[in-house]
Amino acid sequence: MSAVVTITALLCALVGAIGWYFAGVAIEVDHSAEYPLTIEDAGNGTVTLPREPGTERPGAWALVWRGGRALLGPVVGGNDEHVVRKVSSVVEGALVKDAPAMIDHWMYDGDPKTALGLPFQDVTYPSEVGPMPAWLVPGKSYKGTWVIGVHGRNADKAETLRVMRTVHALGMPMLSIAYRNDLGAPPSEDRHNHLGDKEWHDVVSAMGYARAHGATGVVLYGWSMGGAMAMTTLQRDPSLVRGVVLDSPVLDWNATLDKQADARHLPGFITDIAKRVLQWRIGIDLTDFDMRRYAPHLRTPVLMFTTEDDATVANAPAFAFARKAPPGTVTHIPTPGDHTESWNVDPAAYERSLVAFLKRVG
Repeated sequence: MSAVVTITALLCALVGAIGWYFAGVAIEVDHSAEYPLTIEDAGNGTVTLPREPGTERPGAWALVWRGGRALLGPVVGGNDEHVVRKVSSVVEGALVKDAPAMIDHWMYDGDPKTALGLPFQDVTYPSEVGPMPAWLVPGKSYKGTWVIGVHGRNADKAETLRVMRTVHALGMPMLSIAYRNDLGAPPSEDRHNHLGDKEWHDVVSAMGYARAHGATGVVLYGWSMGGAMAMTTLQRDPSLVRGVVLDSPVLDWNATLDKQADARHLPGFITDIAKRVLQWRIGIDLTDFDMRRYAPHLRTPVLMFTTEDDATVANAPAFAFARKAPPGTVTHIPTPGDHTESWNVDPAAYERSLVAFLKRVG
């Protein structure tokens, strides 16, 4: 009997430890880079890469390696195992055979001036945890509607660079913000990611900065977890918000955590334990972030992009959110691509939709 009790106790401890570990993965702050590809050949204005969905997909992409970045053009050759792409330009470093690399859907790096040739200011806005860095790209006037760019989990402001030219061409100021636990930003007290439950306060602080500098309204523009933060802000402090743009947004953390657990082949009961542990560790109620419940009450226009091959965020809640919202409130544009790649697969189409929306709400 004692052996049974001992084994049962050990199994419970093991299950609890596994749940603790995977809860920790979800709230970990990690800004490291991975380079899963190998440059197989380079020369004559082309690069050869292993053939996989990310390397063969049409559209606008960058190739990044340690100390280097190149902007990629179309596929110009290859076979079942390899893909040859044109290199539009080498922005930094030199393409070297056998170098570890990755496809970067952010496309650009650096700051708005070095990456895009746009004027900008490094500014700080006050927040609960200290002065927070941001980029401010001016518009025709600071008085009017600003766009506030909110990047995703463990990302940084560079994620927002893809849309800056479009926003700038419309004459709208764009404030691209860092938030707690970003590189160069103040950390949270526990140095954990709170899945937007605390971070949305930094969006409110950024709106306060915008208001103090002339904004009469804002469009919140959120990628991935930044979308969850934008929607939480809209729910809880909507007075200044004229519109919301969502790109591969997390609209239900339960569904997204289930998806990520399935990808790791976790049994359902382990996933449930991990989610309970996560909620306890950071003091969050995941059901508060199911935006399908909020959708029928939505009154602010939303433009939403989702990708059909999103391996990171569960898409079904976004489709349900669009269906449940009042007619005409949500413009939902499903596209090919993986997580936050709607712009990359067809920049021109993405930008047409964005321009039409910003003209409508700005």
